[in-house]
Amino acid sequence: MFEIIKEIKEKKHQEINGELFMVLEKHFLDARNGDKYIGLKLKDKSGIIEAKIWKNLYHLHENFKEGDFVKLKAKTNYYKDNWQLIIEDIQKVDIDEKLKDEFLPKTKKDIDILTKELFAIINGLQNQAIKKLLLSIFGEDEFFSKFKKAPAAKSMHHAYIGGLIEHTVSVAKIAKEVSKFYMPIDVDILVSGALLHDIGKVYEIDASTFNYTNEGRLIGHIVIGYNLVKEKLKTIKLPFEQEVQILHCILAHHGEYEYGSPKIPKTKEALLLHLIDTMDSKMEPLQNLQPNETNWSESIKILGRSFFIPKNSKNEELTLF
Repeated sequence: MFEIIKEIKEKKHQEINGELFMVLEKHFLDARNGDKYIGLKLKDKSGIIEAKIWKNLYHLHENFKEGDFVKLKAKTNYYKDNWQLIIEDIQKVDIDEKLKDEFLPKTKKDIDILTKELFAIINGLQNQAIKKLLLSIFGEDEFFSKFKKAPAAKSMHHAYIGGLIEHTVSVAKIAKEVSKFYMPIDVDILVSGALLHDIGKVYEIDASTFNYTNEGRLIGHIVIGYNLVKEKLKTIKLPFEQEVQILHCILAHHGEYEYGSPKIPKTKEALLLHLIDTMDSKMEPLQNLQPNETNWSESIKILGRSFFIPKNSKNEELTLF
């Protein structure tokens, strides 16, 4: 149920009539010939698909906004290695919370197991003050309830309920293992940075609509996360050098100024965190690729290319740690 996008990519539909989608993005755009159109990103439980409105766009524009659930009439189209919808009609619909919960995509991993893994990582740290800092954040019931439901992104990677805790645990586990190859390194600084680097996303993205909040649009998750940790550090004292290194990991995890990073990595721990975070965010979209008849995937937006999928390829999860 609610997996029409997956079915479109499996060529099971040439037309769509009355199926339910959520509007992730909506923009007025200009085509190369100068014509105006509305470009959309639509979401259901199985994924994301782009859509375009070429006709009656000013009239249809009034019918819906970002974050709305809509039913539409459209034709499917394969263009530049991606499936898309050409919309003829679109109407907003109201759905109840139970149906919304069933509709939104969720992590395939067990949230309870991810929670246990996260706290096991925290309790395995050697630095008691850093451990206390992390427990003061993740042990706060209201925050953690939001954290374990939050997506890690709007559409790029781990863009589903539970995506943030899945991504966070993955980055922390990889960081713990990879650090062994680059000693000397402060593992507690690295792992705490891994656990904290994206906590601002709890307040950056609305988990019920996958839209950016006003705080997310105006401040962004890096600064939000920095402020959250900085506030906790007023009562949980760390040596100044450790404090600034953890905060630096948060501020520098995007790696480059042009990618929205307030700082570039200037410690081994911050650089390693940036590289691991980048790897995990770029590998996740490749986990469930669907090949076309020539064994190529659709174009992966975060990487800007299609990927070859051998006929004997299997999506099997390997437990490393």
